[in-house]
Amino acid sequence: MSFVSRYGARVMEPSLDPKVFNVNEVAVGVNLLLLYGFAAISFIIPTLIGVSQRGFFCDDDSIRYEYRKDTITPVQLMLYNLVLNAVTVLFVEYYRMQKIESSINNPRYRWRNSHLHALFVRLLTYFGYSQIGFVMNIALNVATKHVVGRLRPHFLDVCKLANDTCVTGDSHRYIIDYKCTGAPELVLEARKSFYSGHSAVSLYCAVWSALYIQARLGTVLNNRIVVPITQTAMIMVGLGISFSRITDNKHHWSDVLVGVFIGIFIAAYTCVFWTDIFSNNSTESEVQPLLLSPTPRTARVEWSTGEIERRSPNLVSPSSESSVVSTSGGGGQESEVLLPVPTSA
Repeated sequence: MSFVSRYGARVMEPSLDPKVFNVNEVAVGVNLLLLYGFAAISFIIPTLIGVSQRGFFCDDDSIRYEYRKDTITPVQLMLYNLVLNAVTVLFVEYYRMQKIESSINNPRYRWRNSHLHALFVRLLTYFGYSQIGFVMNIALNVATKHVVGRLRPHFLDVCKLANDTCVTGDSHRYIIDYKCTGAPELVLEARKSFYSGHSAVSLYCAVWSALYIQARLGTVLNNRIVVPITQTAMIMVGLGISFSRITDNKHHWSDVLVGVFIGIFIAAYTCVFWTDIFSNNSTESEVQPLLLSPTPRTARVEWSTGEIERRSPNLVSPSSESSVVSTSGGGGQESEVLLPVPTSA
């Protein structure tokens, strides 16, 4: 028996009680291992390979800016965006359960011998959805930075060239053979300008949160102002973080622009295709468990031969003006019913 068939691939499994669903801890563990294992690999491999060593033109003023500290550090960026997604999910799902779904019976969840609150399950589910695009975003950014190796605007300030390479000779020469005497960690980071990770991450989290609010509240909240204001505020903060990378001399404007577009694209792709959060958001659909696709029901009408004759007394013989419809008999045999095709007068 295979691993998948033994434990199943679904995170939620039905129990004897049709309203109680068991959390498949093996499926949860496999999903977490795949997602964050991929994140670890996508970070370790580029780090081991190293950053591309690019040269520069001595008269390139775009890399002569002064070095400045981060307005928003990477740690602050990650904390802000993770908290933003988690708080958004928590507030939206709590509001739905208290104000919109109070009259319906939500499914119950159980892990081993403990019952889990539906709000807790929803929080972990939708926050987990946000993590899919978040991890893919980080993976793409880290790989791109190491492959491209574009120099940051403050590169020459932290490089501190070992000799007067740019003093003598043609100032428009492309310099490849040079040595930096500045702090190695700063020089290494100064080679990772394209594209802006701050922009990609902040816009991803802002747009994902905005789309999530639209999907879960936009169609059920009787207010046309609250949702747009909240969504706009989230995107404004994301853009503010992105623009700070230009004023901090950490990125060129084109690095920030590409990061913004990639963050928005991954957020939209995650919501529409990878997690499909715009489906099943009505109050009626909440009686179905999360992460369980409903099994489509097909209606099948079985008529016996006697019923066919009784229901269709005016059958015609096969001709160019009739069509044949196959029906299943009570014994599993198929019978052909001839239906007349209307013709114009």
